[in-house]
Amino acid sequence: MTKVNELTSAGPVTSPALAAVNTALANVLSDGVDVHRCLAAKALGRIGDGAAVEPLIKALLDEDEDVRTDAAEALLALGDPQSVTQLTENLLGDPCSEVKLAAIQTLAKVQDKQIIPWLRRMVKGRDEEIQWDETEFFSTGWDDWVEIQLQSILALAELGATEAVPDIVDAMKDENAQDITETVFKALIKMGPDGTKALIGFLDEPFARPRRRAATVLAAAISDSADDALTRIFSDESADVRMAGLRARAGAYPQDTWITVMLKDADAAIRAEAIALVSGIYAEDLLALLDDPSETVQAAALGALVRSKGLNLNDDLIATLSKKIRHPEPTISMAAARTFAIVAPEAALTELADALADSDLATDIRLAALQGLAKIGGDTVTNSLVAVVDDESRQVRLETMAALASVARHDDQWPNPAAQALLAALGGIYDPEPEIVDENATPEPEPEVQEPEPEAVAEEPAEPEEEPVQTSTLASMLAEGPEIAPVVGLPGDGVELTSEDMERLAIARRVVGKRKMAKEPEVVVYEDIRRFAARVLVDVDHDDVTLALAGALGSDDPEVVQAAAQSIAEIARNKQQLPDGVSDAILAQLDGATLSLKLSFLRALAVCPGDDVVTSLAPLLTDEDSFVRDGAIVALRKLGMDGFAFESFLSDPDPSVRLSAATAIAATGGDKAVARLVEFAISFEGYHGRNTARLLRDVDAKGANAEFLKILHDNEQRRVWSVAIEGLEELNNQENSALAS
Repeated sequence: MTKVNELTSAGPVTSPALAAVNTALANVLSDGVDVHRCLAAKALGRIGDGAAVEPLIKALLDEDEDVRTDAAEALLALGDPQSVTQLTENLLGDPCSEVKLAAIQTLAKVQDKQIIPWLRRMVKGRDEEIQWDETEFFSTGWDDWVEIQLQSILALAELGATEAVPDIVDAMKDENAQDITETVFKALIKMGPDGTKALIGFLDEPFARPRRRAATVLAAAISDSADDALTRIFSDESADVRMAGLRARAGAYPQDTWITVMLKDADAAIRAEAIALVSGIYAEDLLALLDDPSETVQAAALGALVRSKGLNLNDDLIATLSKKIRHPEPTISMAAARTFAIVAPEAALTELADALADSDLATDIRLAALQGLAKIGGDTVTNSLVAVVDDESRQVRLETMAALASVARHDDQWPNPAAQALLAALGGIYDPEPEIVDENATPEPEPEVQEPEPEAVAEEPAEPEEEPVQTSTLASMLAEGPEIAPVVGLPGDGVELTSEDMERLAIARRVVGKRKMAKEPEVVVYEDIRRFAARVLVDVDHDDVTLALAGALGSDDPEVVQAAAQSIAEIARNKQQLPDGVSDAILAQLDGATLSLKLSFLRALAVCPGDDVVTSLAPLLTDEDSFVRDGAIVALRKLGMDGFAFESFLSDPDPSVRLSAATAIAATGGDKAVARLVEFAISFEGYHGRNTARLLRDVDAKGANAEFLKILHDNEQRRVWSVAIEGLEELNNQENSALAS
């Protein structure tokens, strides 16, 4: 094939090795098969070296439209002005819409002003002086000119072509065209005063939808000097328009006074949204909203009090918060409880504890009190929480234990009462006491059971006469109903129904049962407590907790075992090593464990070094389940086993197992690892090619680069060139260049 001996560039090639990569890919782009040419164009674009510009420009004349498209998109990534002339020719003369789209984006990126007149013409329609694929619509059913029109509008905005504003507005107002409103509005706001003026004009539209879209863009973009436009947005008759403007303004200008103005809006949803969006609202404004007619607004005001300015904690406010804790609306009671706990924890403590303990209150109110208590923390709170761990309400029980975990996690002391309460729950303190049997007591005689006198055997009733089988006539089907045949004028012997009639009748007779909400599961309270304790203790980081969870693996309750195993596995995620004794508890349960248990055990054992652990994990490498094999490889690799011990797994039937084995070999490193991983990359039709190349970055990027180049230079390996091209791309892309020096 034709060789590209030397590449010129606007900028220096970073290294001879990278130059070799560029040259090899340029050769493929020039003379390879179509699939390889496409891959080479993409790779050169991602590698991003200036030496690739010239071969990519030549590729814009390729006979394959896919290659031309990939070359144009690669030039977009490079953004080199050298490509302007050829890209303009492709824009006007290439019928492929994808090439045109990439050309438009690149020309806008390099700020080629000469293209503006052509873009304006493309905004208006299919210009006769531009070549189009006239058969595309009939073959695909989609007119790609719409995409080109949209891209042209965005490009004009990027080029600052204010003279094109009327063209863009006219295109949007075309009743026979696609809805391009959002794209047009985003473009107009970038086109200076002329574009902004045109956009403000849409606030006069009779329908709310265009006004809302215009408000969203304007409120986020215009400066404080555009008071007239903002006034119109925030006084619009449509609540949707005002809401859109509010959200956009708050996102762009969180300190803007317009947001505070909306606290007095007529729409409750807008008032509530304004409360949530205002940054540093004054408490005085919020206190006035605590008696708002809308409960949603009240809840929002209560929640915002904690971040308000100038809050005066007086008796009136405490009384108000105390009262609202028991409000029947859950959102209000929960907001009041949280706020009370934060702004006045000492005053709130007794009130919240009483509400939590009151089983006659609605569950939502008790849960609100519980959340408030969790924010206060301390031993008194812990006592209140412990008192309801075995509450009749399952939701209260579960939320209480989660709150105890939160209190324990934020307590710097160890041991702390909240953690001890959870450990006691895990240990079975709430289990029912076994009944004590006095071995010396004289057993009471069992009462005599009198045998019932035998009853007389009743005679079997005579078998009922068989009912006549109904035939497929309307008369037979209505045999038990009123005589309607004479009324409707049916013949005496009925009307014969077709098989289709019979099928329809059968469907009509089906009674579809009503769907019912699933009932709360029936659980035994003490079992429920242990199971949930095993789950929430994952958030309490201490060796004592991990050891207690390990002890729970011997429970006779499978759900406790499962929850404890998952918690230990999660704890192991952020640990270098688990405490001594955890591995012994796990290994005692490993044989015969379910699949989900094994997977949790494997994650935990990965940070439990020891010869006994390695010995126990080795048999799992041949487990019939691929997840187990994968987990065993990962665990043994983390425990320090040589990566080449897993070499045979590079041919495992499961892809995840193969990749885990490759990861283990990569962690071992060395020249042997590079050669073996490159060999693995081209196996299985290159399925793992990209992932393997990413692994090779950290092993020996330059060595891997050389191996992939050898493949590209070998015509006998043309079948796997695609893997080599993708490998070079991954090794040398701009984000992770292997040959930067």
